[in-house]
Amino acid sequence: PLPRDPRINAGVGARQQMARLAAAVAALLGVACGPSGAAAAVLRSRVAEVHPPPEPVGSMPKVGEDGAFDTKVDACQACKFKATGSCAMYLTCRCYATNAYFGAVGLPEPSDRDNWRWACGDEGGDKYELCFKASEVQSGQTYIDNFGDEVDPNKPKCPA
Repeated sequence: PLPRDPRINAGVGARQQMARLAAAVAALLGVACGPSGAAAAVLRSRVAEVHPPPEPVGSMPKVGEDGAFDTKVDACQACKFKATGSCAMYLTCRCYATNAYFGAVGLPEPSDRDNWRWACGDEGGDKYELCFKASEVQSGQTYIDNFGDEVDPNKPKCPA
């Protein structure tokens, strides 16, 4: 016979003790994690209103044969189109654009020197240029969003 573990109650079998332990853990999890009936009813009554994504502003410009945009204006418009069609991007994106053309010593000059790309931030470095200037609002002036468009603060495009 195997030696008896002193941590196990001598009067209770191992299976019974495991069942008690499992029941205690389940009870603790139910108290700690699950709301009571009244609290659950309150939580269900406060469900957030669902808002559909906004319509994108403008149109998506055509991409060049090389997969990049031909001008900074096109890259900025692509950013605006993508970012204004999603509340997450609308609230967090500031459009920047950069020309991804970089000359290289010892290589022939390419015929296409416009390879514009966009990003929702300037973390790529100082070659990224801000697309739309959003001025700070002073009393009596119009509110401007990150894309240079006027907005009504009482009728937000993407309610929080």
